[in-house]
Amino acid sequence: MTVNRAVTIQLTRNALNGLQFLKPEEIDRIHVGALALLEKVGLKVELKEAVDLLHGNGAKVEKGDGFFKVKLPPSLVEDCIAQTPKELTYYGRNKENDLIYPTNNTAFAAFGQCVNVLDLVTGEARPSTKADIEISARIQDALSNLKTVARTMAPGDKPPNTQAIHCIDAIVRNTGKHISGGASDRRTLRMIIQMLEVAAGSAEAFKSRPFYSPSFCPTSPLTLGKSCCEVAIDAAAYGLNMVVMIMPLAGGTGPATIAGTVTLGIAEQLSGLVLTQLTRKASPITLGSATTIMDLKSGISAMGAPESGMINACLAQMAQFYQLPCRVACGVSDACMLDAQIGYEFSLNAFMAAMAGATIIFGGGALESGLTHSPAKLLMDHESMCHIHQILNGVSVDNEDLALEVTSEIGPGNSFLMHRHTFDRMKSQSRSVVFNRQPRESWMMQKSSNSVSVSATEQALGIIENHTPPALPDGADQVLTEMINTFEAQLVSTNG
Repeated sequence: MTVNRAVTIQLTRNALNGLQFLKPEEIDRIHVGALALLEKVGLKVELKEAVDLLHGNGAKVEKGDGFFKVKLPPSLVEDCIAQTPKELTYYGRNKENDLIYPTNNTAFAAFGQCVNVLDLVTGEARPSTKADIEISARIQDALSNLKTVARTMAPGDKPPNTQAIHCIDAIVRNTGKHISGGASDRRTLRMIIQMLEVAAGSAEAFKSRPFYSPSFCPTSPLTLGKSCCEVAIDAAAYGLNMVVMIMPLAGGTGPATIAGTVTLGIAEQLSGLVLTQLTRKASPITLGSATTIMDLKSGISAMGAPESGMINACLAQMAQFYQLPCRVACGVSDACMLDAQIGYEFSLNAFMAAMAGATIIFGGGALESGLTHSPAKLLMDHESMCHIHQILNGVSVDNEDLALEVTSEIGPGNSFLMHRHTFDRMKSQSRSVVFNRQPRESWMMQKSSNSVSVSATEQALGIIENHTPPALPDGADQVLTEMINTFEAQLVSTNG
């Protein structure tokens, strides 16, 4: 039975009226449609453990060839939504980096799992390495508007079955913020947890303040793969905040229409939510999305297309309907170089998601449709994030901000520049670190007068040289290194 949920959209939580593509009755229609997909079409589930868990709680199961088709009754889905926590904290390794939901503004993060990097020195694209991840984590730690630190790249210099481990090692040594990233299977997840317990100082310290959110990804359409189920079950059992990350491509692995892909995506998010809640009641969940369109001419995932912002703005509205946090990928560019296209695509799509009330927007630093990470682009995107926050803060019209008394004191024909009222509000203005606000004469005298990308590159190099992330507990560096060596040796022994 479908619960009658009042549709009251409350933005995350900005001063503007917001962007709402979906009317209340359309939100309800998408929700009912998603429930119908789960009940009548069902899910392909590839892990018997997950099938048994779902079947034991009222799901209907049909045996397939190497998989099971599982159909979820609407009452089960609604019950699981109701018991999912509506408040949670994305803990930092350091308390000052905690991000609390509901929050008073949209938070930002970098995009994850690129396979190439634009080298800061040569400017050329090349396969990413573990050293690049260390650099990226240090930059993310330094940038104030990045509230969580992403696994921005895959370390191509490490074996595929240990890359997630090396990512966590590179990141935790270079940030005190909350860490997000996937785990390839339950063995990898368990190793990551053990590593982070060392980084926290003890298992108890990490358990009480888990500063890591693993993501698990249903495969579109409507498939819960083996590793996806393993990570969801084990992360929920431990008590981690999980991100159920959907990635349907409208026109490819999802319907060609925005409404159809949003409905499919909601069904997939809810399938992951149900699995975690049945594993452990009241498991914290974030509804994640890297959903966009497939460009039907080129075949690429068009992450910079305006439909990306529209789809994820709709998913942000749906998350608010469920009173759950969301993490959406907006701001990734389809450009292959640092040109005007990257600024347009980041600002347009990230602003759409922010206006729709997304909790976390992760898209910073990525171009080539999410294949390549650029530290310089991350600096440019961060400046846009600051400006988006300035807009979301809205316009205050109280007595102080109306400034009638100040204007009366200044009078006609005089300047406000030296008045205390002006001085007190200097820090409230938007500021520019990477973008230019200098007149031509001053701009020409600067070393970085060539372009904004040169300025961003210089800023990134400066952070790498000068920023010091929070230190790990004494001895943790060596222990982490030994743990990785042991893990890799065990894999060689097992596979050999």
